[in-house]
Amino acid sequence: MTSQTTDRLGELSTGFMAAPEKTVSLGQTRCLAGVSVEIAHLHGPCRHPEDLRSERPRLTAILEQVGGRAEMLLTPYRAAQSMPTGAERTVRHLTLVPAGIPLWQFTRRFHYIRRLVIDFDLPELAECFGEAFEFTSCLAPRVMFQDNRLLALVELLADACVSSHPDDRFYGDSLALAISHNLFGLRRLEEKRGGLAPAQLRRVTALMQQSLPKAVLLKDLADMVGLSEAYFARAFKASTGVSPHRWYLAAKIREAQKALLETDDTLANVALASGFADQSHFTRTFRTIAGVPPGAWRRKRET
Repeated sequence: MTSQTTDRLGELSTGFMAAPEKTVSLGQTRCLAGVSVEIAHLHGPCRHPEDLRSERPRLTAILEQVGGRAEMLLTPYRAAQSMPTGAERTVRHLTLVPAGIPLWQFTRRFHYIRRLVIDFDLPELAECFGEAFEFTSCLAPRVMFQDNRLLALVELLADACVSSHPDDRFYGDSLALAISHNLFGLRRLEEKRGGLAPAQLRRVTALMQQSLPKAVLLKDLADMVGLSEAYFARAFKASTGVSPHRWYLAAKIREAQKALLETDDTLANVALASGFADQSHFTRTFRTIAGVPPGAWRRKRET
């Protein structure tokens, strides 16, 4: 597909002219046990759809988003308002498609996206796993799903791919096999999670997002969906993978990340605007959520 065709598809599917993409910098591309891995760092703005289909089964992981949203679809056409906003946005998600199945990534009004793509060599993986490997029933497309265990493994694989230490090759191989087994190995019956209904989750997260930087009382959230505080806390974690408090911290840090990219405000001012008591508290929380201090995070994305 030509770039002109892709741009035109963007205009048709979004309803406005496609803005040029500023930067796409590809990181390490690695071949590991049964897979090939590519890390991309995308810098906005970019509106046109990107064709991500592959000749092999492909897992696409959106690991980090600042502003906007990356939406994965099986068609290059979508309604202009199909991207959810606010509390409905899923910052980190996974998409699995069989070989040759069209996959399109739509992005709009974003600042930065970190994406990891894994292509699976099924014959090689079958040799590795033998009878424990089964891929006929596991290859239905799964679009923008969340699996905390898989996301954790993919994050570790992304770190291993950018390391130059020779020993990390064996570590990367083990992670690649673990991811493959989770996706294609013989499936165990999943536990009943007992989480919130989708409509309940949308309602409570919408209220939580709108209240930022302040937090809504746990009792008020539980009353909203007719549950006890203890049951609500367990159901919320089952649905999102994190506690309500952790969700709030992550949401506050996402808002702070936007301010770090969009303004020249000092860290102290960003901390106060984001609802933190002081810069020290902000820095500790930012490091816990993002893995690096806010100053280092900002400098890395300004280069």
